[in-house]
Amino acid sequence: MQKKKLNICQVSLLGNAKIIKENLLNFNKFYENNFHYIICPKKEKIYFKRKLKNNNCEIVDEDTIITFKKFKKIANKYLKKKSYFKEIQDRLSWYYQQVLKITFVINFISKNKKPIIIWDADTIILKKISFFKKSNSINYGTTSEFHKAYYKTNEILLNDLPGYFISSLAQFISITPSEAKFLIKKLSRIKNKSRNTGDWITNVIFKSIISAHKNYNGSMFSEYELIGQSNLLKNNNKQKLISGIREHLNGQLSIFQKNILIYLGYSYVAYEHTHPNKNSLNMLRRNQTWPSFFKIIIKKTFNKFFRGIKHKFTIHI
Repeated sequence: MQKKKLNICQVSLLGNAKIIKENLLNFNKFYENNFHYIICPKKEKIYFKRKLKNNNCEIVDEDTIITFKKFKKIANKYLKKKSYFKEIQDRLSWYYQQVLKITFVINFISKNKKPIIIWDADTIILKKISFFKKSNSINYGTTSEFHKAYYKTNEILLNDLPGYFISSLAQFISITPSEAKFLIKKLSRIKNKSRNTGDWITNVIFKSIISAHKNYNGSMFSEYELIGQSNLLKNNNKQKLISGIREHLNGQLSIFQKNILIYLGYSYVAYEHTHPNKNSLNMLRRNQTWPSFFKIIIKKTFNKFFRGIKHKFTIHI
């Protein structure tokens, strides 16, 4: 009997191709049946196809979802009313990739009636993760993040917040057909869903951002926090802790370093190689240094343990 297919989507630029290639190999190792949709700029499609050469992968032109030009026009219709209109322009591409992901998964579920996972393109899975249980997603959370601005926006988008929650910023999020239906119903309060999902999602997000935020905060919305909290409201359960390594890496991990992380219970590693700092710059061209590696895992594991205890014994209401 064939195992149920895992569907995964990612939004990426060509710089992540090396990471994605390794991630695809790991998914194939952990899951018998998986298929990946890599969403990228039209001009990079041919290069992704050459680099990945994978028969369980489809390269999707981002313009078929919503063009950046159209996205920007809709976003600025709302942002022009705010004092931070000029300041936010350099961040619009970051918001755009989130709209691409949400739009793709809603359209995918509408067409296929199947669950799907959003996975960060700079992230490599290290060990098998269970994403679904029956007809619901397993709601994962991390104690490493907590950005209040996201929840201010979510309170507008969802008209509610879970009674207790930790961050859903775990480098991935899953969503099922019933959860997508719940989310669409919630977002339709802001603006009725139109035939063009990308236009609708862009309108909903930026209408909520300007309503929630008088002053500028570069990061005012997260697709992971939106879907994660929507799933929590629908399923009314407590998040399961999951941990990965992301901050302060200065190079690629060796096989031995990855095995140490797996032994310590880490599920993924993310290479934030596009960030403007000395650790991130050219990190994919060098190896992770051991002193820095030990410093990261000691601090991270210590925090994971004690914050995890607090989460475990916090009463879910």
